[in-house]
Amino acid sequence: MKVICQGSELSDALAKVTRALPVKRTTPILDGVKLSAYGDTLTLFATDAELSIEKKINAEVLLEGEFVVPGKLFAEYAKKLEGETLELSVPDGKKLVIRYLDSVLNINGNSTDEYPVFKDVSKEKSFIILKKDLKDLINKIIFCVATEDTRPALKGCCLTVKDNTLEGVSSDGFRLALSKKTVKCNGIEESIVVPAKSLLELGKLMDDEEESVSVYVEKNNIMVDLFHTKLVSRLIAETYMSYEKIIQVDVQTEVSLDKKLFESAMERVSIISRGAKNGNVNFEIREDSITLGAESSDGVISEKVPASMKGKDLNTGFNSKYIVECLKTVDDEYLTFNFSSSTAPLIVRGSTPGWLHLILPLRVIN
Repeated sequence: MKVICQGSELSDALAKVTRALPVKRTTPILDGVKLSAYGDTLTLFATDAELSIEKKINAEVLLEGEFVVPGKLFAEYAKKLEGETLELSVPDGKKLVIRYLDSVLNINGNSTDEYPVFKDVSKEKSFIILKKDLKDLINKIIFCVATEDTRPALKGCCLTVKDNTLEGVSSDGFRLALSKKTVKCNGIEESIVVPAKSLLELGKLMDDEEESVSVYVEKNNIMVDLFHTKLVSRLIAETYMSYEKIIQVDVQTEVSLDKKLFESAMERVSIISRGAKNGNVNFEIREDSITLGAESSDGVISEKVPASMKGKDLNTGFNSKYIVECLKTVDDEYLTFNFSSSTAPLIVRGSTPGWLHLILPLRVIN
């Protein structure tokens, strides 16, 4: 293999594909990035056997071939050579030789014999969505995925495609996030569970542009085609919980408020609540305000936030971490809080449609 490419393009490609490298070392060959030089393209590919990312860049291919090079090490060097034109060659099948200016770098590597093959997903079932919409959907739900292994499905996000709508849901058992986006369906009506890591890395690969991306789904895998970059992830083979009835609330108390004012107050109150059991923050809801209160060994705080209330007065309490994390994912100017009782979940909605967050209360305040 022998190619000439630009350091900036190589570094960018390595930054993308190395997101798929294993966090914990299990199989040594998977610590590497596979380089494939054919035609006028250099293809970089990395996988941890669950998540795979492939990136293609333009290159002058002088000798076709393939090689596996240590991913993190190669990415670190490439980042220092972004301004250079690089010659990459494998003269003996044992090392990658990188030439730039009057310098030479040798990196030991391996043949591709034992390296996995990139799996293209069938294009029979797919949908098309704007990059910015898919990125926003991920950002609105990824934060409350479960981290424990007791319920495998909750370690992923449920994506349901139906009637030109994509609905994403995540939950850790204490809270739930839902987001809906308009898509263009192509022979698909499906509900799948995608590992949180895969969606998190996908979100990092995308920008907020109006460009469309294609998403392909088959029995065990999902593939997102970002033009010169492809991400493939295995699906979680578990049925997701039924959440439809959970989010249907018989509203007895509805509160409308300024998100920025409420978020600022919550952040201050949460500093004290961190020292309390379960990070509890009391909500005292009255006709024209919500009073937030917390007490711990660090001190006592009470903050009153202007609000408009319809329905019954209410006293309840929530984990401040859950409230703060919810607020950070949305940029609506105004929020609506819906309650059915002091012991029932809080439903948070925004001034823009298409999303909601559900948070279970901690206890009732008398």
